[in-house]
Amino acid sequence: MKYFPFVFVFALLLNACKQTPTVQVKKKAIVEAVYASGFVMPKNEYKLYAIGDGYVVQQFKKAGDEIKVGEAIYQIQNDNQSAKLDAAGSAYRVAQQNLQNNSPVLQELQNSVESAALKFSNDSLAYVRSKNMFTQGVITQSEFDKTTLTFNVSKNDLQSAKDRFRKTKDQLNVDAKNAQSTLQAATTDFNNYSLKSIINGKVFETYKEPGELVKRNDLIALLGDKTEKILQLSVDQQDIEKVKVGQKVMVKIDISGNKVYEATVDKIYPTMNQNEQSFRVDAVFENGLDIGFIRTSVEANIVIAQKENVLVIPRTGLVNGDKVILKNGSEKKVITGIGNLEEVEITSGLSENDELKIIESK
Repeated sequence: MKYFPFVFVFALLLNACKQTPTVQVKKKAIVEAVYASGFVMPKNEYKLYAIGDGYVVQQFKKAGDEIKVGEAIYQIQNDNQSAKLDAAGSAYRVAQQNLQNNSPVLQELQNSVESAALKFSNDSLAYVRSKNMFTQGVITQSEFDKTTLTFNVSKNDLQSAKDRFRKTKDQLNVDAKNAQSTLQAATTDFNNYSLKSIINGKVFETYKEPGELVKRNDLIALLGDKTEKILQLSVDQQDIEKVKVGQKVMVKIDISGNKVYEATVDKIYPTMNQNEQSFRVDAVFENGLDIGFIRTSVEANIVIAQKENVLVIPRTGLVNGDKVILKNGSEKKVITGIGNLEEVEITSGLSENDELKIIESK
């Protein structure tokens, strides 16, 4: 005879219906905002690029250093440019020396002028004497003609010597100006290898070390205002039409915990970032920023609308966007106003202290 054990299961059946939570309609302030994320960046951000190839031979400034206009950050060595500068300098010095009246070139021409002038003076005297003698019938026509020819040749030789001196000096002057221009260009090219700041501010990043090769258009440093910071925010393309210059921005910075900073929209860029499907929006801090770091990430709400003392319900009390369920279970149509992710304004259909059922998400 087999015995089958009895298994007794005691279950307490709770038949009480679970109550649907309700909420009262209240008057309060509501803010509608557009979400944005981004970074803290220096005001007047300036990226310094190399404009020639070479090697870093000296670094004058590092990240965190203050800098003034004209101060160098890097010195780049380029033997080609050094050789060009030396050659241009030598050519300019020679050109300047040739312009001096005692220079060998001009001195030789000046001597030619003086010799021609002396010969012309002597031949002039001979011509006068010969003319007088011819008038008196002392010499023949052919003898006078010979003296006249010598006089005219001397006169032309003197003029030619003077012309050669003047033209040579003019050409030397042109050569000196060309040499000066070449030297200035070579100096500019050489100075381009001394990479300098065009702003007063702070060096936030440097990207090269002594000994490294630098190529033209390489980014070598990031500079900016040493105290003032701005926000570079990304706003989704679906929200960008709502954003306007002058709107208030409430900002939380990751390194500052829950502290909220206030800023104002300063600039909206018209070109969309294709990768992120967003637009860049810049904002300036209303009371400055007591943080010395940049590129720290932020989350922001750009306030696009704000109302005080209006009827507000949780967004979970809204059904299909335009209906609510009252406490007694009846459905009622409403008209909504501004809203955010948590709450929505009711402009028509409800009164203060009405009770609504909350639609719980599963």
